[in-house]
Amino acid sequence: MNGVVVSVFIVVILLSSPSVWAFSANPTLSAGQQYSLQLQGIKQNIGGNDYYTPPDKDMTVTIGRTDKGNLMMEFEWTHDPGSGVAASNYGLILGFDFNNDGTWTDPDASIGLGSVYTPDDALGLIALGPNIDICLGKGCSWLNVYIPSGLYVASWGIDPNTNNGADPATWVFIGGPPGPQSGPHGSTYEGVKGPGPQYPGSTPGNLNPIEFTPYATGYTGTSYVMKVGVPLQLFAQSPAGFGFFLAQQTAVCVDSDCGTPWLTWIWPKQGTLPTDFNLLTALGQKDTSGAGTGAGLLGNLDPNAEGPYNYALADPPTYSNEPVGGFATAADRIALVAPWVALTSILGVALVIAVRMAKRHKA
Repeated sequence: MNGVVVSVFIVVILLSSPSVWAFSANPTLSAGQQYSLQLQGIKQNIGGNDYYTPPDKDMTVTIGRTDKGNLMMEFEWTHDPGSGVAASNYGLILGFDFNNDGTWTDPDASIGLGSVYTPDDALGLIALGPNIDICLGKGCSWLNVYIPSGLYVASWGIDPNTNNGADPATWVFIGGPPGPQSGPHGSTYEGVKGPGPQYPGSTPGNLNPIEFTPYATGYTGTSYVMKVGVPLQLFAQSPAGFGFFLAQQTAVCVDSDCGTPWLTWIWPKQGTLPTDFNLLTALGQKDTSGAGTGAGLLGNLDPNAEGPYNYALADPPTYSNEPVGGFATAADRIALVAPWVALTSILGVALVIAVRMAKRHKA
């Protein structure tokens, strides 16, 4: 496992920067409806010179408004990770562009809390399936990291905790699961600095926290589910930009090369992708003004539409709390992390997050 983590981290650092590929049509999902969608598989290197493109993946998506002011979003799919791979090794990432202009920006950058804590345009939500524990070196002397599973949230802007806020805009994680939490090798997850996600217009003296509840994710056998409530108050206009991405570790063999890569899928479909396309790089790409052009990969979401699933979805949802194989709720695990990082590898994510968090806590 440690070798996999190191190799993934090297890949993340050495990524090239291809141009973002824009799809030819902008499909729209509407509140009150249930959809049978196909996610497009993205080519992955599985070791050596062999590449593998997973077949398109079917997913059922149900969207409905609730009487608590949420847009409940439910995602259901199946996956067989194969021999030797934990079924919990998955991540589902949702991306929103609230002003739907094809870019991720930070409109209130000069007011309020410093803006990155108030996702007024760009929002990323990540359902992280596994607890991540990384122990590198004898006695974990090189790196000892624990990242808990749960729902993570990201915003586009300038990180006020790095270089006095002088860094260019990017995806910033501005909160974390409740800390401290202890990992199995003695490391402690302390959480992330900052007030957490706040509604636009919040000020240091007048905080208005955003709660992405209810939230739950889990699996039984090869059947997976993720459900989350997104406050309707965040949708400044309709439709908004919206897309999602699934990452799932899977045992794969091509010819004589076998590996356990994190396969990725994207919705909406992008058509024929460039040969050098990398989803992580595309989602984090910026133009000369610092706006995130990865939003050009998104489709549309109409939260105000009418349909039979409005006010029909459970809020909060009811799941079993079985310790193994059931759907365990985690409504208190609200945090922020860079979703474009999570797409390449959840293990790679943990390492990158850990390094960034360590630097911020030392500042």
